[in-house]
Amino acid sequence: MASLGKIGGTKDRDPRLHRSTGAGPGPRTGFRFPPALGILALLASALFGGNAFGVREHFLGSESPTARPAAASRGGDATAGQGSAALVAKPTVLRSQPWWQGVTTLEGVGPTTAAAPFTIDPDAIQWRATPTCQTGRLLVRAPGQADPVLDATCPVSEVGYGTGTGSVSLEVTADGPWQLQIEQQVDVPLVEPPLPGMTEPAAVMTGEFYRVDQVGMGTATIYRLPDSSYALRLDDFFVTSNTDLELQLSPLEAPQTTEEVRDARSGTIAALDVTAGSLNFALPPGLNPADFRSLVIWCERTRNAYAAATLGPA
Repeated sequence: MASLGKIGGTKDRDPRLHRSTGAGPGPRTGFRFPPALGILALLASALFGGNAFGVREHFLGSESPTARPAAASRGGDATAGQGSAALVAKPTVLRSQPWWQGVTTLEGVGPTTAAAPFTIDPDAIQWRATPTCQTGRLLVRAPGQADPVLDATCPVSEVGYGTGTGSVSLEVTADGPWQLQIEQQVDVPLVEPPLPGMTEPAAVMTGEFYRVDQVGMGTATIYRLPDSSYALRLDDFFVTSNTDLELQLSPLEAPQTTEEVRDARSGTIAALDVTAGSLNFALPPGLNPADFRSLVIWCERTRNAYAAATLGPA
């Protein structure tokens, strides 16, 4: 029987796992930076990381978006409405969840029509054409776009998209009357003028937004309008962007968690497609704001409360 040797001995060790190093460890061969180079490296890191004198932006570009004017209405050519003072949309670096802004409505009768040109903002993400037609075929082409914007049999349920900016002229081939609703997708804040009747004496409830699960800020105010209906205005508003955001009135005075809101949630009063700016919303007919204590921004996609505002007397 072969001897196992002593524990910790070397009799049966595999020589591939153990090699003698001789008299002891040899000298270290790793390269060391001279102290002066180390100090220079630290200074360079501080200058670049802190963007001192614009060094980082010079080499990599700005990390902040370019300031752009906010939109003044949901429709590109729309006015604020009678009695509403126009607001000057100041340039801002804030960005909203992308939303659809109306541009124009085109209409005509086939067979072939060169539709009136419209203008897409140079910073728009994309544009879309929502058609209405009843009979025959509808073919819509845009210059510089290989595939048709639309090619379908009426009535059409699909929507066509384009990415060109500036002046756009469409060529429409149809067998009958047609209409195209043109919208552009933008990500700038929306700063709407207050609705007629949104005056200080007409304010009935107000509150400031605070964070629940995401960032939320700004002021929420509910007004009683001259026709006895109610409308909500959000001023200097911002909330973390996402799709499927909703505005809800809650019976809770100051909800702090998603669980609280979920257990006591009320019906949606409006979809929140724009997540930055100053916005107006009509409250559903028959709703009495006095029955509620707070306004909640709810995300149906993630099923959590983003932010809330406790509503008290204005």
